[in-house]
Formats: sequence, C-alpha cells, structure tokens
Amino acid sequence: MYQTTLVPTGEGDAALDAVDDAIEVTAADGTVHVLGVVEEIPMYDRSGKPEKFDEDDPERRDRLAAAVDRVAAVVADAGIDSETAIESGVPAHEIAAYADEIGADAVVMGKRGLDAAADDLLGSTTERVIRNADATVVSVPVSE
Repeated sequence: MYQTTLVPTGEGDAALDAVDDAIEVTAADGTVHVLGVVEEIPMYDRSGKPEKFDEDDPERRDRLAAAVDRVAAVVADAGIDSETAIESGVPAHEIAAYADEIGADAVVMGKRGLDAAADDLLGSTTERVIRNADATVVSVPVSE
C-alpha cells in the first residue's frame, strides 16, 4: 500500500477510470492527490511570433477544476483523504514535478488508446510520465 498517491486528470474522464485503482493501492491513512494541468503549449500564429494557446480561457480552467473535483469526490466517498491542485504547463512535466514535490509513492493515471501510428509518432502523456517520474507509475487503460 502507498501512503501518497497522485492521480492526474485533464478535462476528460480518463482519471475516473484510474481513481478506483488509486484508491485500491492507497493505504487507509494515506492521501490521494488529484492534479489538473492546464496545458500551455507554445503555438505560433501567422506572424511566426510565439504565443500561449488559450492563455486566458477561464471556462477551460473551470472545466478542469470540475474534473479535479469529480475525482476528489470519488476518493472522499471511499473514505480516503485527498488534496487537489491545478498547475499550468506541459502536462507530463508538471505531473512528474508535482509527484516529486509531494513525495508521491505512485502516480496512477488513465491511458487513452491512440492508434498505433499516432502513439509511435507522438507518444503519450502517460508514457512521458513513466520516463520522467521517479515514482512508480501505474497506467490504467481507459474504458471505451
């Protein structure tokens, strides 16, 4: 059993598939941290000047906060303590950094199924976290 578990989430439901596994591997007196990351990837407009994508999109942050709250509610219903946070940046980097910051024993995250070509070319956030995090990373397939 782990004392400190991290469940990262985006605006979708992948973390809802992973949260049950996180609860199962977290000690009754442990804590599940739920992290949402507002993705800030530099985009380039026609002038070639870098700018942030959706820099001032409060609705996107609200959707992410709602997703974090949904996952935290499942943890609370299981009788385990939870803490929530929202960070901004490149998701894989922020997840690995947050896991280090809180001393996570494990990161439990959903893995969406990309088609084989896209997965080979782009990789996935889950795979990047596996490569960069010091903690154990549990990848949970997302239900269709």
